[in-house]
Amino acid sequence: MNLFKVKLNHEDLGHTYIENAFVSHYMPFAPGNHVKVYLLGLKYAQSYVNNSLSNETIAKTLGITAEEVMTAWKYWGEQGIIKLLPYSVDNKDGDYTVEYLSIKEIVLNIKEKKEPAGKYSPERIINARSNSQIRELFDYIRRAFGRELSPNDLFAFLDWLDDYHMTPETVKMIVDDCLSRDKKDMHYLKQVAKNWFDAGITTADKAREYAAGHKEKWHKYGKVLNFLRIGRQPTAIEEGMMHKWFYLMGLSEEMVLKACEMTAKTLKPSFNYIDKILAEWHEKGLSTLQEVEAYIVKTASNDTPKSGGRSSKTSKPSFNNFESRNYDTKALEQALLKKSRGELSE
Repeated sequence: MNLFKVKLNHEDLGHTYIENAFVSHYMPFAPGNHVKVYLLGLKYAQSYVNNSLSNETIAKTLGITAEEVMTAWKYWGEQGIIKLLPYSVDNKDGDYTVEYLSIKEIVLNIKEKKEPAGKYSPERIINARSNSQIRELFDYIRRAFGRELSPNDLFAFLDWLDDYHMTPETVKMIVDDCLSRDKKDMHYLKQVAKNWFDAGITTADKAREYAAGHKEKWHKYGKVLNFLRIGRQPTAIEEGMMHKWFYLMGLSEEMVLKACEMTAKTLKPSFNYIDKILAEWHEKGLSTLQEVEAYIVKTASNDTPKSGGRSSKTSKPSFNNFESRNYDTKALEQALLKKSRGELSE
């Protein structure tokens, strides 16, 4: 039996094998510290001297926290290029046996079980990049975001193309629409994409028409929020109320702002108070600002008390209501003088 050895005078003078697939398709999208953790772990995975390293040691070596190290391992585990196996049964220390998988086998789908690559495999991204339109779409979004896109980001955009049957131009419009409101969170973008899909928007023409209506809607909502000095996004309940006022009741912008003006004079302006006012106007069949103002004047006049006497319940007490009394000043002085001399009984 032959025994093969590689003699190294010092471990740091050796080599670490890194797959090109990692450099091309995983490294560009990953946070920098995550890449550092992956590479340092890979070095020790290929070491003949020492292949054991705790998260605390990795953290000290890289100048990061142990929590960041653990976050990095979970990230690479989610990408499917490593496996995390608990180091012990109870795993109190939180350390793992980290198994580095062959990215080449994953991409080329040549595992022993010949399992399909799957919807969220690196191969899907590689194949998508071969399409010039999709590649241009990814580059456009990367520039718009000002950062590299993670594989999960790319999978989300590909889902819109494949599952929602959207065109690359439509995807760009969703991104532009969200960025115009300073929204870069992928969860938010995914919800917007779903809303567009539910509304039947798959082409650029439909998207432009929808975006115009969407812009008009938020222009109205913005006026209400500004009037009430609310410097935040409306809650779901508040947005639902505004939708009801403008699009279910069909009330004009002027009527809604008039109700806002009335509630702004109260101690605690609220959407519920505005909703109560507008519901009353809607039930009365008021459809213009002129009708609303006439109704307000009429209601105010009906609430004014009639002249010709004051109700005993509403009249204010006054000291003038007591009957005046006439006193003999000199007699009063004499009585007080006698009392001071003890001539009057108590």
